[in-house]
Amino acid sequence: MFDYTGPFEVIAHRGYSAAAPENTLVALDRGLRASADAVEFDLHVTADGVPVLMHDTTLDRTTDGSGSVEHVPVSALAGLDAGSWFAPEFAGEPVPTLADAVDLCRGRAGRIYAEVKRSPRADDLDEVARVVRDGGVWDETVFISMDWPALLRIRAFDSTARIGYIVEHRSRLENGIGRAARDPLALLDFDARILAADPSIASRCRDLGIPLACWTVNAPEDARRLVEMGVPRITTNEVSDMVDLKREWTT
Repeated sequence: MFDYTGPFEVIAHRGYSAAAPENTLVALDRGLRASADAVEFDLHVTADGVPVLMHDTTLDRTTDGSGSVEHVPVSALAGLDAGSWFAPEFAGEPVPTLADAVDLCRGRAGRIYAEVKRSPRADDLDEVARVVRDGGVWDETVFISMDWPALLRIRAFDSTARIGYIVEHRSRLENGIGRAARDPLALLDFDARILAADPSIASRCRDLGIPLACWTVNAPEDARRLVEMGVPRITTNEVSDMVDLKREWTT
C-alpha cells in the first residue's frame, strides 16, 4: 500500500525547497526533474474554500502579501509574488492552488504527501479530498497532518484515504502507534530527531507493521542511518543529494 522503488523513497519537502521557493509549482517541478520519488507540500484553505499551497497561516513570509490565508478569497492571491523572497529569478511565481499542484504532479510523482496544516472547516477538508480524488491522484496521495482529527475527517469522506499521523513530539508517540497499528492505510511521519535519539522506536514500529516516514533530513549520513534503522521514506530539502545517495545504494 505504501510501496516505493529502490532502497528508500526521496520525498521533496515543499518541493525542491533548497533550490526554489517552497510550495510553488516551480519547486515541485524541480523536485520531480531531480528524480525525487515523491513530493510533499502544505495546505491551507482560503476564505472561499479553495485549498492552496502555503506553509504559514499568513502570507507575509513567502509572498509580497500580508494577512491570514483563511481570511482572504482565492482571487486576492492571484496577483501575489511567491518567488522573489527566495531569489530574483523566481519573481512573479504564483501561489498555487491544490488543483494546480495535482495537475503538475499527475503521472509524474510516485507519491504525493499533502499536509493539512491546520483544521479548517469540515467542508474545507472535504474539498481538499475532493480535489485530490477528482484530480486523479487519489491512490498516489497520503494526507498527513499534526492535526489528527483532520485526518479522520478526510477518512470519513472516503474510507480508502491513506493518512499519515505526524509525530512532532515524543509525547504523541504512544497515541500515534496505537492509531497506526490498527489501520492498514496509515503511516507515522516522525520528526527525524525523535527516531535518531531512540532507534528502538523504529524497531518497535516495524515489528507492528507500521510504515514509517520522517522529516526533514538534509545530510546524507543522517539519511543513511535512518534508512538502515528501517525508515525508508526520507523527506528532504536537498533532493539532489538524496537522489545521489540512493543511486550509490544501488551500485
